[in-house]
Amino acid sequence: MTIDALTVPLGISRRIEKLAAAAGRKPDEMLKFVLRDGLEHTEYAVREANAGLAELDAGRGVPLVDVRRRIAARLSRRAA
Repeated sequence: MTIDALTVPLGISRRIEKLAAAAGRKPDEMLKFVLRDGLEHTEYAVREANAGLAELDAGRGVPLVDVRRRIAARLSRRAA
């Protein structure tokens, strides 16, 4: 299904533009996510993804080997 024109209220249009900028996408690219998931959820998802990337950029990531070790310890405690 193709829609050639869609009129969006100005307030929602501004939110989609802001969301697109935060996600590094164009507004029309973000629209498919907004229509699929809802505006509030899409804003939340982009905000959380950017926060996670900022944590990694700041060097606060957890090495994969440590994550695997923690999971193994939890699984062994749960099995006991």
